[in-house]
Amino acid sequence: MQPPGTDTWFMPDSLQASKLLSVLAEEFGVVAAPEYSATVVYADSFDWRLFRQGYLLHCHGQAWTLYHGDSGEVTVQQGGPELKRSCFARDFPPGNLREILAPLLGVRCLLPLANVTLLGRQIRLLNRDEKTVARIVFEEQRVAAAQPAFRMLRLFGIRGYEQSLCTIRRILEAYGIDQPASPLVGFEQGCKATGRRPLDYTSKFAIELHAGHTARQSMVRIYRQLLTTINRNIPGVIEDLDSEFLHDLRVAIRRTRSGLSLVKNVLPAAVVEKFKKDFGALGSVTGPTRDLDVYLLEQDTYLARLPTNLQPALHAFFEGLAPRRQAEQKKMARVLQSKKYRAILNGWKRYLATEDREPAPAAGRDIGHLASRIIFRRFKRVLKDGKTLDAATPDPEVHRLRIQCKKLRYTIEFFSTLYPAEDMQTVVRQLKKLQDILGEFNDLSVQQQLLRHSLEGLRPGSTRNLQLAAALGALMQSLFQQQQELRSHFAEAFSLFGDPANIALFNDLFRNRQESP
Repeated sequence: MQPPGTDTWFMPDSLQASKLLSVLAEEFGVVAAPEYSATVVYADSFDWRLFRQGYLLHCHGQAWTLYHGDSGEVTVQQGGPELKRSCFARDFPPGNLREILAPLLGVRCLLPLANVTLLGRQIRLLNRDEKTVARIVFEEQRVAAAQPAFRMLRLFGIRGYEQSLCTIRRILEAYGIDQPASPLVGFEQGCKATGRRPLDYTSKFAIELHAGHTARQSMVRIYRQLLTTINRNIPGVIEDLDSEFLHDLRVAIRRTRSGLSLVKNVLPAAVVEKFKKDFGALGSVTGPTRDLDVYLLEQDTYLARLPTNLQPALHAFFEGLAPRRQAEQKKMARVLQSKKYRAILNGWKRYLATEDREPAPAAGRDIGHLASRIIFRRFKRVLKDGKTLDAATPDPEVHRLRIQCKKLRYTIEFFSTLYPAEDMQTVVRQLKKLQDILGEFNDLSVQQQLLRHSLEGLRPGSTRNLQLAAALGALMQSLFQQQQELRSHFAEAFSLFGDPANIALFNDLFRNRQESP
């Protein structure tokens, strides 16, 4: 992220800034700004959503500064919340910073990632016409009092004064300033001190597998990575930092269970049955909280569906969901911290570090051939089940097709690096269109079930309940209409997924590379 046109070097220990400035003053006018000092807290989401887009964000108390890596310049400076445990984009006052952060962060919170003490001064270098030809920043960055300080010099050139910039660089080099430094060294070391490093987590599943490795070797690598994801998200789930920790935890659990179910005879049957049951229990524990998360995240969308006169009653309904969700979260957190569930994850970790005494029948097979057979079988199942759907298909059958698509997606993700990347992107793109529609359809179905259950539980008679019943009924009708529209969209998406060109691509990638059963 070092911006073009900016030079950053370490200062030699023996060189004082005052000595260097006196030499530069022989060639240029020197104007020094007041010295600055601050202890800043760098912040980002757990999955580095700002850093991935080239942004760095830090705060000093309630003063926030956002930088962009393309220019190295300050993008926004603005007041905001004091960052202690976490905060969200919505916690910032209306303004440019909130407008930038909201779409980048989405539902993710900002977390404190690194504390760095900064001490520095900016110098402007002038020519004989008193025009600024360059800027120099002397800065010392320190992660903690007991840690060494990083003394750096940054040189910022000004367009049109390239000759002056060359002169300055020659002077710097003559005084031993030639060791490049990352302008983010304090940030990087601060992250390291807290056990993090930039881009060390993503919710996207990616693992490099190699054709020729055995099925067991490959699946153990997959399971280990999924276990790492599970363990990394549990603390955020327990602390209830944001809803994505729970979402990512549940996805990693589902992927693990799918691997155990879909990639058969690679692990011993007794091991598979035990851990399918264990991970099923883990998934069940997290379900109620996630369901309520989904409803609460949709609150603004739901309100916008209703006439103004019905919105207050629905708002009160959501106020009632919030304490229910809090109670479910606390219950889930207690279970996840229990000895029973720690034993499940520790037992799985120990198993993955061992070898089977009696290998399963498919443990030694080549993963490339086996993967092709599994993926193509799932693809055929999706095609077969999808062809039976029509406008009158009951919701549970649509849901079953969604599960089949999800299984196909998981197997493709597990083994994608065994195939040409461009072809796999095409395969995933077509499948994702289908999944998005089926996923939204299922969400609408589940949401209607909750509303119907809430409606049935209302006691008749009070004005408040009559108003709530009217709001819930209107919302259910709106959701049902949207669900019906999705049926026609599904037909179009499935037609593209079952297009002869897509079938030919699946045949070429998977059918023709299968290992005989």
